[in-house]
Amino acid sequence: MEIEAIRACIRKGNFYVTDHALTEGFKDGISVADMLRVIEAGKIIERYPARRRCLIYGHNAAAIPVHVVVDFSAGRAVDIVTTYIPQRDQWIKGQVRKKRKR
Repeated sequence: MEIEAIRACIRKGNFYVTDHALTEGFKDGISVADMLRVIEAGKIIERYPARRRCLIYGHNAAAIPVHVVVDFSAGRAVDIVTTYIPQRDQWIKGQVRKKRKR
């Protein structure tokens, strides 16, 4: 799952934004335009190969860190599954997941 293949689908309009992504994005003030911006300019920071999903990190227009989870299992289209602003207590600079204390 390469970022350029995901971006190519987005550019062609071969994507779907799930209701969950819209709801979660709305809670954090993230628009569909923000999600697309993150995918276009961001980077993959985690991969979930069993589900053909990945987590993309980038910034919205206001330079706020944003995470977008995409599903690329269809191969010809991208599903934007969810989006959120990474919490500082769970992420280092929004890009590295903090280890859980045991």
